[in-house]
Amino acid sequence: MVHYGGDEVSALVVDIGTSSVRAGYAGDDTPKAIIPTSYGYIPQIPDGDIAMADAGDGTAPSKNAKLYLGQHGPSIWRAGMEIGNPMRDGLIHDWDPISPLISHALVDVMRCNPQEHPILVTEPAWNSVANRERMAEIMFEEFQVPAFYIANTGVLNAFAAGKGSAFVIDIGQTMASITPVIDGFVLRKEPHAPPRYTLREDRIAGTTESWKRWSEVNEVDEWIQSVAGVLDQGWNDQAAAARPPKQYEFPTGYNQYFGPERFAVGEQFFSHSRELAASNPNLPKSMPQLITDSLRACEPDLRGVLMGNVVLTGGGTLFAGFGERLSNEMARNFPHIKIHAPGNPTERRYGGWLGGSILASLGTFHQLWISKEEWAEHGKAIVGQRCK
Repeated sequence: MVHYGGDEVSALVVDIGTSSVRAGYAGDDTPKAIIPTSYGYIPQIPDGDIAMADAGDGTAPSKNAKLYLGQHGPSIWRAGMEIGNPMRDGLIHDWDPISPLISHALVDVMRCNPQEHPILVTEPAWNSVANRERMAEIMFEEFQVPAFYIANTGVLNAFAAGKGSAFVIDIGQTMASITPVIDGFVLRKEPHAPPRYTLREDRIAGTTESWKRWSEVNEVDEWIQSVAGVLDQGWNDQAAAARPPKQYEFPTGYNQYFGPERFAVGEQFFSHSRELAASNPNLPKSMPQLITDSLRACEPDLRGVLMGNVVLTGGGTLFAGFGERLSNEMARNFPHIKIHAPGNPTERRYGGWLGGSILASLGTFHQLWISKEEWAEHGKAIVGQRCK
């Protein structure tokens, strides 16, 4: 058996989310490559040519389509260009662009050869067996990596926070997940229980059908990151009006001060207005409700440990005041709750990648790598046996 581990192997970590693909070297604090998961494409190109996104940006072939990848891929308008995204509900549902996206991050941006590096890839707790095996197949068969491992993002986010046991709340671009982790393992629910608790965000769509929609979604995200916030004591019209307004200028030149409305977006995580609830009977549960439901699915003697180690991660938790509001909401039923929310936005946004960087750099991790020789001998079965 060939072993890989520690810094001497220069392992790579790849974290694929709905918003971006993060890639970098194990042991580093931040990813070297962060590219949009969304990509531009022009359907039905007869000659199947490869399109140059622009100087310094990657190229990628696709079946009957040109792909435009990277920072200057979907963001630049091109006649007839649509926008695609391979993710749905946090899972890969379209595998065709995955190899080009990974190749662009590793080869074009990082300038490294995947054949020379073991690669750790992240996965959500609800990932399917078929998806795990497909990722292993891509890594070994297409990228010819010497070793591979796939790790759960819930566990990795706990590791990034320095915890072996944690209650991980991960809010990304299109959904939120709650993952209880005990001693480095995700608590699996009973077969009859829902596979996960998720919150759909109605404010934006994760996948767009056109460049116009994609650009609008990104501008909304920019607005949210710049001016939006959450009231730490719950919604109150007077309190919202008393907060100083913030100014924001859109790319069109439209300049405006935003007052109480800048708190309305984040409030959707915690409560819904009567008008919205009346017109939308199937609204998703609030974050406090999801957390309570998830805890009730855990053994009673574990709840105290989990509530003492709540980890906030994902770009959706970067609303100003989000952590304080969640703590105040949950303290009503769980007075001993302790929330770990990294102040560094990069660490918060890319916690899954950072946890993978930590894990893959440990010398004790070397026995877990699936080597190229083991893949050749055992095939897909080795993935489920090794990657728990």
